[in-house]
Amino acid sequence: MTPLRILTVDDELLALRRLKLLLQKIGNVDHVGEATGCVEAVAKIALLKPDVVLLDIKMRDGSGFDVIDALQEHLQPPVVLFVTAFDEFAVRAFDTAVADYLLKPVEKERLVRALDRARQRSTSVDAEQRADELQHVVRQLRSARHQGRNEAYESEFWLRGAGGLVRVHVDAIDCVSSEDEYVGLHTATGTHLMRSSLRQFADRVEPRLFVRVHRGWLVKESAIAELRTRGADGPEVVLRNGRRLPTGRVYLKHLRRIVHLPTSSHPAKARSARI
Repeated sequence: MTPLRILTVDDELLALRRLKLLLQKIGNVDHVGEATGCVEAVAKIALLKPDVVLLDIKMRDGSGFDVIDALQEHLQPPVVLFVTAFDEFAVRAFDTAVADYLLKPVEKERLVRALDRARQRSTSVDAEQRADELQHVVRQLRSARHQGRNEAYESEFWLRGAGGLVRVHVDAIDCVSSEDEYVGLHTATGTHLMRSSLRQFADRVEPRLFVRVHRGWLVKESAIAELRTRGADGPEVVLRNGRRLPTGRVYLKHLRRIVHLPTSSHPAKARSARI
């Protein structure tokens, strides 16, 4: 049996590495390459002509849907297996659809089943029909996003740790700092680095869960214990764990609304407020 030629696409290098390690444990597959964004994915699909693409839905330079749009020009489009962190409406759409999906973190047994299904489809369904069916699924997914129903966000991140992969739940993150090309996810047990920006992180988690307090800091709203507007070192927020973080004056008005503080700048009234 001819090995399945597989291309993996994800904007997180750790996720690509995990998929590569999983594929190495599966027989009769050939991992021909990987891409970290939409533009690169389209180019490598044209160059490498994989049988199957493991395609992340959310990426920095677009979405997996954009890659599917570009595949319309290919005479022999690959079978696409969508990869998603937590996407309830996608799960429902795929339940009755011909395309398949994998939830992050991808498990070996689930990946094997998906690849078996992809092999069957690549031989039993012609390329034109596969392309039409895939476009139908994408239209469903885009429609659900546009209508704002069950918008899905990350509930956890898989990051590199000293002993391997570390799962960091969003609920465990108290604050997020900007660290050049990375962000630091600060939890009660330590800090974990992830390649991202503060804006990209905020786009991937549930809205209003984190609030910007400084150009270099996001803080979980529920972790804020106190807002000090006229401290000796300038405005700052105090977290429930006692940590103190600088607060940019441009963010004060919004922070006051969040913690139900008055917008008065009178020193006696604005010196500090406890939640």
